[in-house]
Formats: sequence, C-alpha cells, structure tokens
Amino acid sequence: MTFKTEFEIPIEPKPQTRPKFSKWGTYEDPKMKKWRKEVSGWIEKNYDGPFFDGCIKVEVTFYMKAPKTLSKEPTQRSKDKTIQIYQNFVRELIWHAKKPDIDNLVKAIFDSISDAGYDRIQKSGIVWSDDNIVCRFKSKEEIQSESKNKSED
Repeated sequence: MTFKTEFEIPIEPKPQTRPKFSKWGTYEDPKMKKWRKEVSGWIEKNYDGPFFDGCIKVEVTFYMKAPKTLSKEPTQRSKDKTIQIYQNFVRELIWHAKKPDIDNLVKAIFDSISDAGYDRIQKSGIVWSDDNIVCRFKSKEEIQSESKNKSED
C-alpha cells in the first residue's frame, strides 16, 4: 500500500546547531530549542496524515528568503546582468547556494517532526516512529519567489 502525504510548514527554515559545551555539561542553543518546539507544535496542530512506521521516502523543499538585492526590481539603467538575474529570480530559476548547509536544515526539520506529539511510553511521534525510518530522501533549497511571498500573506 502506498501513502502520499504533503504539508507545508509556514515557519522560516533554521539549520540544526551544534551542541554547546560548558563546565556544567552539554546544552542546546536556546533559540534552536525554541524553533524546534514551534515547528513541533505546528505539526501537532495541523498534521492529519497517516502514521509511518516502516521505510519511507521523504522529499523536502526549503524556501529561503531572497536577498534584498535580488528581490528588488532593477531600474532601466541597471546592467543587463542584473536584469537577467532578477528575471531568473521571478521565474524561479535561481537556487539557494549559500549557507545554511542543507544537511543541517534536514536534520533540524526531521528532529522537529520526530518530536511532534512524542509519546515517551510508545517512543514515537504523530508522523513517524523515528527519523531513522527514512530510507531515501531528496532535498533542495530554493529562494522564495515573489509569488510564494504573496500566497502566504
């Protein structure tokens, strides 16, 4: 049996941070903890798909904010290259190729999905038993286009 479920989390992506070390032990960045709690809370309120407990394939797209220099329409006096870059941005032909690293984005979102509705007795969340059941995944970072911005308002 094949299930397909899709959902869009309307929270700006954030990469998983490294643990911090002090003389009292190891701890997670409080901002990262807050972000993961926010994402997990959103999933708990809005996810109504099936529960996954076997090998699954996951596709993830991260929409990153466009730099202001890219999202601002060029003037008529702008150079041809600037106009071409802007047109590619509008047509969604530009990928996000800067920091944060995509593997850290994936790690943060997978951990947040695992934490959503986590039951300590059954040791599983509401979406999947654990992110270790992801046997195949495809991920990409894209610059958030103008049309994407307008559809979220």
